[in-house]
Amino acid sequence: MKGASQIITAALYVGISVAAVTTAVTVGQPAIENMRDASAISRSQDFMQRLDSNIQQVAAEGQGSSRTLTVQLDRGTVLFNEEANALIYRLESDAQVISPQSSRRTGNVVLSSNANVNVYNVSQGSENAPAGYTGPPCYMMENEHIRACIKKTGSPTNTTDINSSELLTHYEFKDQDKTFDGNFSVMLNGVPETGSGGGYTQVDRYGQFIGTGQVKAHVSSSYGFTYDIIFQLPTGADFLKVDVRNFS
Repeated sequence: MKGASQIITAALYVGISVAAVTTAVTVGQPAIENMRDASAISRSQDFMQRLDSNIQQVAAEGQGSSRTLTVQLDRGTVLFNEEANALIYRLESDAQVISPQSSRRTGNVVLSSNANVNVYNVSQGSENAPAGYTGPPCYMMENEHIRACIKKTGSPTNTTDINSSELLTHYEFKDQDKTFDGNFSVMLNGVPETGSGGGYTQVDRYGQFIGTGQVKAHVSSSYGFTYDIIFQLPTGADFLKVDVRNFS
């Protein structure tokens, strides 16, 4: 019986040890996956930097120049986006490599997280203008669902006449291929005159892979009030966010 007792005790020790190891692996698995994802993202950045450097060298050397690069990316996918004219490495991960809805640029390489807004200039007849666009030059913000264009007018050093009802020149639901024809305007205290005056519009940032597109309209109304209208289009949103700030 004593020998049997020792065998049973040994078996219990083995069972407890295995259970403890299994628990540790189960609890730590998400952290391990995040570490692997972070490592894969770091390798993809290194590759993109080398690729960009080689492209610059080939372009400088002229016709006949070439380079060969080897890449090993065991996680995520690589694709070419013709619209953005960009090679994209994409990985879905919980790893906190960069804050959500933000991006960081190093040369021509952009690291972004949940950042799919493009901000660019549009004018009547330009190649990137919506079909049939007849409005004035504007700042276009575009994500997966919405195209919204804010009139381009004036500057901080050269203000012009501005009317809040004329700011939103194009608003399109891409999913349904429909353009919104409603009216937009700002009135303070119910007074129509507060929606117009002198001012300018200003884009926060141009480019691709932006977390939230933003355009500011600064208005010094003929009624004496001064304020900013902030137009924002977040990644993934099917709406345009509008705030009135800095009222004085």
